Formats: sequence, structure tokens, C-alpha cells
Amino acid sequence: MARIVGIHGIGHQVSSGPQLAEEWWPAIVGGLEAAGRQEEAAGLGRADVRVVFFGSLFREPSVRLAAASRGAPGDPAGEAPVSDDGDEAELIREFYREAVWQDVSAERGTGRPTLAALGVQEMLARLLKSPTFADVAQSLFVGNLRQATAYLNDPKVRDQAMARAAKEIQADTRVLIGHSLGSVVAYELLATGRYPQVGLLLTAGSPLGIPNVVFDKLLPAPVNGKGSWPGAVARWVNLADRHDVVALVKRLAPLFPAPAGFPPLEDYRVDNGHSPHDAAAYLNADVAGRAIGEALSAPTAGT
Repeated sequence: MARIVGIHGIGHQVSSGPQLAEEWWPAIVGGLEAAGRQEEAAGLGRADVRVVFFGSLFREPSVRLAAASRGAPGDPAGEAPVSDDGDEAELIREFYREAVWQDVSAERGTGRPTLAALGVQEMLARLLKSPTFADVAQSLFVGNLRQATAYLNDPKVRDQAMARAAKEIQADTRVLIGHSLGSVVAYELLATGRYPQVGLLLTAGSPLGIPNVVFDKLLPAPVNGKGSWPGAVARWVNLADRHDVVALVKRLAPLFPAPAGFPPLEDYRVDNGHSPHDAAAYLNADVAGRAIGEALSAPTAGT
């Protein structure tokens, strides 16, 4: 079975696990090489990497058309506008504040300290016009943001996603990688303690620290502002690009203190260039390769 299991984020409803693994595997190998872990890079085969796929939970089901039907006229189905209330709106406001702090063009020159009283739709429009955040905003906010709120608020979606992930983690799995929303799935999967544990949890572009709509809705629930450690995982490494608005809270260590006998969570800032939230860019970073290489080369229990 796979020594490395990844869990994808939002926006992959028309993809598949094998397709994503084809993208993640060379990036992981690249990260190992960047870290000087040539032996682990050479020994990591395609079959060693699997990506949990839960995007189909958000894909519209196929419908057989009647033979005599030519299709009904009308506008194609579109995404309903985001209201100014609820978790989606709160997430957008948090991302927008971060975007303005990093790139004043999102506020059209009004200045960093000033956040105009805008509706959510206007915030989206301004984010999409910002040269720094256009790519990530497009993938985050046009429909896909609802996947994050669905996972966090719908127990059925949550259970189905976690069940798919649990099937992929076997006794020889050494590394669990969670990108974007996948980091939330990976964290909760290990933190419940009901599933097989791994040596390394690697989170990248993670929204785990966003208050109220993410952090405070985690399972197990945080206590006194502190989240549980993810099960028996021996090491947790978190990567965040400074321009990745999804990783709104860059340092997770203060929110997830390690229990006695465990090393503290390691937070690293990485540079993903013009693709701040890209999974492959995170995985081919030297710090990712170093952590993965060390986990792959660590002795297994009983050896």
C-alpha cells in the first residue's frame, strides 16, 4: 500500500484520486531532491503515493436524458450569490481583510488600514481584480468555497470524506499530507484516534487556524482556545506561503500545543511564487522534502 497518502482541498470535484496523485508524486520527488534526500527520491515509486479523493461528494450527479427530449430552454444553472450572513460570508471577509493587508489594490487605493463597509459580492469582485490574488480568489470563491462550509457544517459530508481517507491509511503509511481543506480532513482523521496513525502529518496551505468558521468547528472541539493534538502522530509540520490567503493563520503551533513527550508543531513559511496556494508548489519545497524524507527513512516500530 502507499507509504504517502495525500488529501486534496476544494475545487477538485471533476478530478480523481489517480489524476491528483500523478501531479503530487513528481512534486514530492522534487521536494526530496531539493532537500538532498536523493536516496528517498530514487526509491519513491508512483505506487507509493495515493491521494484520497472526496471531490465527487460535491459533483452534480449524472442524469439520463429522455430520448424525445431536446432539452429545456433557459439559463444554465449557476451558483447562487453568497449572502452577507453565514459561514461563507465570514470566510470571505477574513480572506478579504488578509488580501487588503497584503495588496492594497484590492481596496482600490483606499489604504491598508481602511476596510470599507462592503457587501460580500463586492469583496469577491475586488479580490478577482487584484493581480496578486486573482488566481487564488477564482478557485476559492466561485462556487468552491461552499465545499469547505459543507464539510464543516454537514455531518454526512464530513463522515463520508473521513471514511474515504481512512480506507487509504494502512499499516505501512508513513506520511499523511493535507492540502487546503484536506488539511482539516487529515487533522480530524488523526485527532479522533479511531484510525491508523502515521509518523508525519504535513499540512500545507491550511485554514485550520481561521477562528469561528474553521478552528472552532473542529472535531474534537478546541478547549480554552487550544486544539487537540492529532492523535499519536510523532511529528507535525505546517507550511504556509506568505501570500496564501487560505492559510490565513500562518502559525498553528500556538493553537495546537503538543502533549508531553511530543515535539512541538513546526511552522514554516515557504515561497510558492505566483501560485501561493498550489499543492505542487508546497510539496516540491525543500522543507517538505526534508520532513518527508526523514519520515520515510525513520525506523519502523519493532526494527
